[in-house]
Amino acid sequence: RRRRDGGRLRRRRDGGRLRRRRDGGAEQSAFSAGPSGEEDVGATSVHGDVEPVFKNMPNFRQAGGKGLMNKSGQKIKDRLLFRSSRTDFLTAGEKATFMSLGIKTIVDLRRKAEYERAEGDKILDDAYPPYILRNGKVTPLRPSFRWGGRKKAAKAAAKGKGAGVEGGRRRLIVNLMTMDLIWSIFTRINFFIRYLSLVLVLTDWLTGAHLFIKFFTWALLNKQTMADQYVDTLEHCKGAVADILKVMSDPENVPVLVHCAHGKDRTGMVVALVLACLEIEDNVIFQDYAQSEAGLESVKSRVYKEIVGRYGFKEEFTKSDAETMKAVFSRLRESYGSVLNYLESAGFGAQEQKQLLSVFQDG
Repeated sequence: RRRRDGGRLRRRRDGGRLRRRRDGGAEQSAFSAGPSGEEDVGATSVHGDVEPVFKNMPNFRQAGGKGLMNKSGQKIKDRLLFRSSRTDFLTAGEKATFMSLGIKTIVDLRRKAEYERAEGDKILDDAYPPYILRNGKVTPLRPSFRWGGRKKAAKAAAKGKGAGVEGGRRRLIVNLMTMDLIWSIFTRINFFIRYLSLVLVLTDWLTGAHLFIKFFTWALLNKQTMADQYVDTLEHCKGAVADILKVMSDPENVPVLVHCAHGKDRTGMVVALVLACLEIEDNVIFQDYAQSEAGLESVKSRVYKEIVGRYGFKEEFTKSDAETMKAVFSRLRESYGSVLNYLESAGFGAQEQKQLLSVFQDG
């Protein structure tokens, strides 16, 4: 045990685990093994207006910030909508802090295979059993075993009748990389390249090598802007967007955490649409999106490796500039008249939009 004069800081090692706290319980950090196997700071505890910080789940924040007001002057309730990068690396200490937030639903925007292959202990899955949300229906995850790491997903699915469901908690996996989107991209290239890509699809299915997406990134996607790709996604995954917003419209499902791999692109699109539905000012929505660049600074090399190294995207795709989301909203307004009209075209109508607002507004 080591102590500074005045009792301001105490440190203790118990069974290989280091904890640091300030007297009086005002702030506490847990130290435990993170994804690198080193001792990492866990998460600051939740006290009053202090937002927790998760070292192993960067880019975590309340969407739009605290004390949010909409265009009508209505206050939006705090601590109902959170966003972050993936939760897979959380430690036991961080899990305790996470649970104290009272989050009911995790909306995981990764593909099923992406979730199952992801590294990490997935320590939240006993409290938030994984389900698939598709076409308005929620079904238990049925894990497959093409990759050895999927055994963890099988164990998590087996806990579907455990504490998570009893507490009303669950992880809803929603795929934004729909077949409609893939087909739209596929038909933009010539016949020879289409034929070649089918060979790559088979190779990926057998090995998980990501050759198909790397090929299409080189052939097509890197010729687009990020805003182009976001709009493509939103045009071809309307059903998934409507499913997500309908989940959030049920007060039994909130508070909600939305995340994908980094909490930047897929999460950025969905959160921006939710904030638009809550009638938040555009500049607030765009700045919330832009915060992800700073939020991911601590894992900048990992983000680069996964976006540029794994999938072959240009380095600019690791960024999150406010102008990108501004361009997306401009394109939606050109096509539909308003962002809310886009949501209505997706199957999330005016009455449902009012219901969502009523869940999140204060009073």
